[in-house]
Amino acid sequence: MHKILIVTNQKDTDETITTILLLENYKVTIAKNGKDAIEIATTLHPDLILCEVKTKVIDGFGILHMIRKEVKLQTTPFVFLADKFNAKEFRMAMTMGSDDYLLRPFNSKELIMVVENRLQKHMIYKKEASMLSEHSLVAIHDHMTEEINNLIKNRKTIRLVAKEVVYEEGNTPKFLYYILSGKIKTTKTHEDGKSLVLGLYNAGDFFGYVAMLQETRYMATAVVMEDAELALIPRQEAEDIFNRTPLLINKFVRMLAKNLTEKENRMVGIAYDSLREKVARALLNLDNKYHQDKSKPFEITISRDELASIAGTATESLIRTLSDFKTEKLIAIKKGNILITNTEKLSAIASK
Repeated sequence: MHKILIVTNQKDTDETITTILLLENYKVTIAKNGKDAIEIATTLHPDLILCEVKTKVIDGFGILHMIRKEVKLQTTPFVFLADKFNAKEFRMAMTMGSDDYLLRPFNSKELIMVVENRLQKHMIYKKEASMLSEHSLVAIHDHMTEEINNLIKNRKTIRLVAKEVVYEEGNTPKFLYYILSGKIKTTKTHEDGKSLVLGLYNAGDFFGYVAMLQETRYMATAVVMEDAELALIPRQEAEDIFNRTPLLINKFVRMLAKNLTEKENRMVGIAYDSLREKVARALLNLDNKYHQDKSKPFEITISRDELASIAGTATESLIRTLSDFKTEKLIAIKKGNILITNTEKLSAIASK
């Protein structure tokens, strides 16, 4: 029997939807507000969630954001319920990973059709995922490693020092870049002069491929964060290799999708997370990205302005929060560099 969680403030909706679903032999649980919905979902692990856009305590978008943080709920079908169509809300719902957007008034046939369709697609997805054996994953990984090595070997390399610009927003792509050593960031400057960090890249990462794949100019500026050595793959050669190697272009499409998802999640976090959550998550993301040898201490060497940009807050607010974290012994600060001293507690703050 499939378990369905309904999140709504409307009593009539509760009774109507519940009656329809019970008649179809679904097990129904109701949450009266966003906070209860998140708590129920993380313990019940429903097979599908029907949720009002506007709910008490935490709205539907906040619920979806928190739900997607849970590993066991990341692919759970999530359907929004709305009284009328709102283009902005619809785009937000789809961007955040909602599976459907059901408008009132709807009849029992329409509701059941949506529920059955989403449950069926989810079951197919889980079946296909389970069919991909560990052996096949290893084989694909080995093949991709060989293709990437062929792509970057014997290439011209350049060495750049911190703060040097690799390319600027508006430039036409000439190369696909691969980081042999060092750190790179991509930034976009607003009209008011403030700079927003869009991406962080480390040794072993490609960057600059989005504009190349989209055949557009660069939408951001790439800057060296830490002295770097880059391998340059001329654009035409990269495109020729992609055309001959479908698996390789698929890898870049997946990287693009992953980057977009990370940026979307970050934007949602900036909109809904508390200041402490934003700063904690920014620190953990930097540590996960750049702390390669976990057996050794790692210091985050980044300016407060850059860290504030990554966290999505004002520099002054960031500095106050870092001071609080230091007092709570979650981090240590040495000559301006940040060392995470209690990853477990910092993770607990980031995942609230």
